[in-house]
Amino acid sequence: MGDNYPPPLVFDTFLFMKSAFGLQVCIFALFLSASLQALEWSEQERENLKQYSLISHRPSYTDPSNQYLNNSNAIQLGEQLFNDHRLSKNKMISCASCHIETKSFTDNRMVARGIRKGYRNTPTLLNIAAQNWFFWDGGKDSLWAQAMSSIENPSEQGFSRIEVLRFIANDPYYRKAYKKLFRQALPNKQQLKSYPEKGGPNGNISVLKAWKKLSRKQKNTVDQVFSNIGKAIAAYVATIVSPPTRFDYFVEQLSKQGRSQKLTEAEQKGLKLFMSKRVGCSNCHSQAIFSNKEFHNIGTGIPGIDNGRSEVIDAVIRDDFNCLGNYSDASEEQCMELLYANTDRHTLAGNYKTPTLRSISKTAPYMHDGRYNNLADVLKYYNSIDKDKAERTDLVQINLNEEEEKNIIAFLKCL
Repeated sequence: MGDNYPPPLVFDTFLFMKSAFGLQVCIFALFLSASLQALEWSEQERENLKQYSLISHRPSYTDPSNQYLNNSNAIQLGEQLFNDHRLSKNKMISCASCHIETKSFTDNRMVARGIRKGYRNTPTLLNIAAQNWFFWDGGKDSLWAQAMSSIENPSEQGFSRIEVLRFIANDPYYRKAYKKLFRQALPNKQQLKSYPEKGGPNGNISVLKAWKKLSRKQKNTVDQVFSNIGKAIAAYVATIVSPPTRFDYFVEQLSKQGRSQKLTEAEQKGLKLFMSKRVGCSNCHSQAIFSNKEFHNIGTGIPGIDNGRSEVIDAVIRDDFNCLGNYSDASEEQCMELLYANTDRHTLAGNYKTPTLRSISKTAPYMHDGRYNNLADVLKYYNSIDKDKAERTDLVQINLNEEEEKNIIAFLKCL
């Protein structure tokens, strides 16, 4: 809608009429003129806010390790694979089973459920290509490697990589699309007979034994096809982006005019708190995707059960499908994130990636394990940080009162 928004008073009445019919809206109806006041914003505050606008600072989606990222044929193929339930052990689970478009590409479950129940909350895919690391713990350094991992994961799609090869080679449509895009030959029916039905390094004992019996050349053929499928899915997922919201138009108008009524007084107060040094939300939730793409300890890890980043960093460095691996399209100098990644497991214990806050009101439950069902509980957790916990985590004491908590939530709902 953008600049076609009705004037503030009309806009709020319009939202009230829509909410009466049960439609989702960003804010509730507001009638008091006080709610429409434009707060004063200093020049420095206005400047700091510019980085958050999707209109003037839309993030770039690049990945040197995936040469097919912006290829239209790859995007088309990736979308079909993303939605294809046959790419799973029980022929019932696809990427889209957990990343549901109508739910902002989440599933609104406490933890994901694919072939079986997982142990992490499903993050939104909105703007995910702007991140540097993938999964809550950054277990993969590219979107294509992440897609491949989900296909193989026994709790998610549970498909071995030899099954991926067979599926693509035996399906007439996918075989043709694959050869057109990647310009690589696939094994014919006779050649496929030399491969077991299932096989891969990440399955059960029988799957692993079958994989180990393959020749190096056969393994390379399987891995090449598998990585290409991951790159096609990544090309599609990179197109899943957030549209500008009232917040973005507020920032644009504020930048040009110095004042704006596109956010209510409560929402603006919440935004001021969000940006303040005292509360410090913007220290981690920065840039247009509201994430600094880094890892932090906020006290939600469970020692001995789930230590976050520290448990995966060694595996990322050794991963055959990382930025420096044989199946990457990047040069060594284009893999700086991986080359200079923090590998100190002591400092990484309990660390999880800063999630985006875009569409946050639609992506509950929250935290890496989905422990909180609503934003009010999330704010209460951050507000409960005492001196002892502040010393052991990356958080600070913020001491919000009830009205301040409500104002921050009002602001977040506009994202």
